[in-house]
Amino acid sequence: MTTATDRRNADPLAWQTKKAAQLLVASAKHSYDPRVDVDWDEPLVEGKWFLPEKRISLYGTELYDSLSMEQKLLLSREELGSSLAAGVWTEHILLHLVSRYAYKRDVTSPQVQFALTEVADEVRHMIMFARLAEKIGVDFYPVSPRTHRNGLLLKTFAPVPALWAMLLLTEEFFDRFQREQAADETVQPIVRTVARIHVVEEARHISFARTELERFVPTLSKRRLELLRGFLANVVKTIRHDRYNPLMYERAGLDPKTAVAVGRNNPTGAVNGAYGAERLAPYYKKIGLIGGKSEKVWREAGWLKDQEA
Repeated sequence: MTTATDRRNADPLAWQTKKAAQLLVASAKHSYDPRVDVDWDEPLVEGKWFLPEKRISLYGTELYDSLSMEQKLLLSREELGSSLAAGVWTEHILLHLVSRYAYKRDVTSPQVQFALTEVADEVRHMIMFARLAEKIGVDFYPVSPRTHRNGLLLKTFAPVPALWAMLLLTEEFFDRFQREQAADETVQPIVRTVARIHVVEEARHISFARTELERFVPTLSKRRLELLRGFLANVVKTIRHDRYNPLMYERAGLDPKTAVAVGRNNPTGAVNGAYGAERLAPYYKKIGLIGGKSEKVWREAGWLKDQEA
């Protein structure tokens, strides 16, 4: 009996074309307009978190325990604000990369049409994240000059395999946390609504990125594969580094230098990293995107467990 995996392996391009056509139908049925599908007039609920408490960077430390409930809630708000700004930056980079993918390709193909649909999704998500930041009362969080410079290079010169690999890494990692937010009744309702919308639409992006990677990765030379592995390891490093934004601690009324040090040394960070990469890391290991020198970075980050060797 011929299985779906057999058919996919026999003709990856035909499989990808079929998948893209299915995702176009799903996009038509399950897309949202945050201008009308989010009740921006809904008041914030006193005492509700902006992130699940256990995902706050200082959770479990003596510094965190010394804070009042009001300070803890404020910290959760600022951490969400920082995360939303990172999300806007990431979506902006991805929409540039996906647009480049579509630029020289046949616009009548389902793959290109879905890519263009994905660009539209990313634009709406950027606006939705910005509206949420405004709603919860946080000021804009700028990306660091280094990240800004790297983004300019990335969106202009990154090869296609790097595009899908980065897209899947960032979206699947953060998707884990947003699914949790959407289901957590201790979190502000409007935050849960935004998370729910993002999860539904990003599921399509994740699915398409997987089909692209499964077609592209086997065609890479050993050298290009090592370069891609190294690139992804650097993305992991960047996510870990930028997670502890001094400005969010300062805005929450904490000493930023002290808070960054406590956050970086908090075992909760490794726990959260492992949670976010729980599905992603085994998949990347399986298709060859984790290996060689890059594997050490994933393990040091706590994103790859020993049993996944």
